[in-house]
This record gives sequence, C-alpha cells and structure tokens, in this order.
Amino acid sequence: MTDDDDLRARLRRADPAASLEPASPAQVAHLVEEAMSSSTKKWALPVAAALVLIAGGAAWAVTRPSAPEPTPAVAVSSLPARVVELTTTGVQAKCREPQPEQLASSADFAFEGTVLMIDNGRVTLTVSRVYRGEAADEVAVAQAGDSSETMLGSGKFEKGRNYLVSSADGSVLICGYSGEADAIGLRDLYEAAF
Repeated sequence: MTDDDDLRARLRRADPAASLEPASPAQVAHLVEEAMSSSTKKWALPVAAALVLIAGGAAWAVTRPSAPEPTPAVAVSSLPARVVELTTTGVQAKCREPQPEQLASSADFAFEGTVLMIDNGRVTLTVSRVYRGEAADEVAVAQAGDSSETMLGSGKFEKGRNYLVSSADGSVLICGYSGEADAIGLRDLYEAAF
C-alpha cells in the first residue's frame, strides 16, 4: 500500500456520510439548483444597491455646480464685518512642490491675516488682504491638535504672526499652499496665482 492509498483509506473511515446511500442524480440536481438560486438571492440586493450608488454618483457629477468665478484681490478695510469659518485636516501628507496654477484652480478663498487669538483649538485671524473669495474681516480656523505640520514655517499658528492661508470648500489647503507669510516662496506663489 502507498501513502496515497493509506490516506484515502483513512479518509473513508473518517467520512461521517460513508454509511449513507449515495444521492440520486435527481437529488443532486435539486440541491445544485437550490444552492444556485439562493446564492443569487443573496447577491441581488448588494448588486442593486451598488448600481444605485453608481448611478447617483454619475448624476451628481453631471449636475454638480460649477466652480465659482475668481474674484480680484480686495482690500478689506472698508468692507462690512464678516467672519469665515475654516478647518484644518490635522493629517500629514506627502506633497509635491506647490504650483501657482494648482493654487489658482483649487482655492475658493485665499487671504493674508494676523493671528489675533488662539483659544481651545480655534485660531482667529484678522484679515489684511483677500486674494480670492468674498471679503472678510476675520477668519476662524478650527485647528486639529496643537499644530499643522503641513503648513509652511513653524507648522502652527502663533499669536501675532502673519499668515497666507488658502482654502477649498472650507478646509485649509496644506502642502505648501498655506503658512507663515514670510516663508520662502509663499508670497511669490500667491502673487503668481492671484
């Protein structure tokens, strides 16, 4: 006897169905049909849900509003009081070198301002210049954690310091598009973009 024959004999002795009669071809066909139809029912709902999500995403992509027209830089001193709320991501990211074209196409709000106060993770900046977007006197940034490592300069907002900040859909743009106003190349980037 070979090792394979010995293994087959052991498997036959351990088979709990060895004492049962084999299923007839009609029984086998019935069991296969039942298994196939029940698995189809299990997948029907998730497949239908996925199709609805895909159709909804396509409909949104076709009907979403277009990007707002860029507005020229505005001096804020004579405009009515307005506070803009922004958030930071608090995540680290791998970034490539900032480009003026990317800043111009991504930012829906960009400004220069000085940190007035920092209180419980909320940074308030007084606006001295708006590069893009509606005029504002103050901007409040909900800062995640103690710092935002992806901002140029010290990596965090500090009271009394001047910053150039851009945002898209209420979130501060990171990866070299926001930071201390005197960070090397940032002011030139803003001047080229706006």
